[in-house]
Amino acid sequence: MAGQIVKRGENTWYVRIFLGRDANNKRKYFNKTIHGTKKDAQKFLTAKTREKDLGIFIEPSRQTLNEHFDNFLEIIKSRVAEQTFNSYEIMLRVHIRPKIGELKLSDIKILTVQKSIQKCRRTDFHREPCVMLIRFFQRH
Repeated sequence: MAGQIVKRGENTWYVRIFLGRDANNKRKYFNKTIHGTKKDAQKFLTAKTREKDLGIFIEPSRQTLNEHFDNFLEIIKSRVAEQTFNSYEIMLRVHIRPKIGELKLSDIKILTVQKSIQKCRRTDFHREPCVMLIRFFQRH
């Protein structure tokens, strides 16, 4: 079952989408209350199910891109050479964090990334930060 719609009241619908299981084998769901018609709830369910199937669904989160970068740096610190790590940290701090670091992960869409890359190419004289931004979003 991809998802379900439950009537919660007058023109209120509860949409639930199964996301899989976590590390403890516990079921994970995405839940959202939709105000409107059942057709509105069905459209929402269909859109989110499609995003999930395409692998572009991002669960809403309060985590910012800066927090994600912190986690990223912590993870790769032991995997890359010290000089590589230092260059990543400097590029993030100087070129990327000031521009898009405060965005919430759940607010980032493909268009946001494309605009950031275009702006980077127009305003930065150094090619390396733009390349790093592109590679980061391709891999993560």
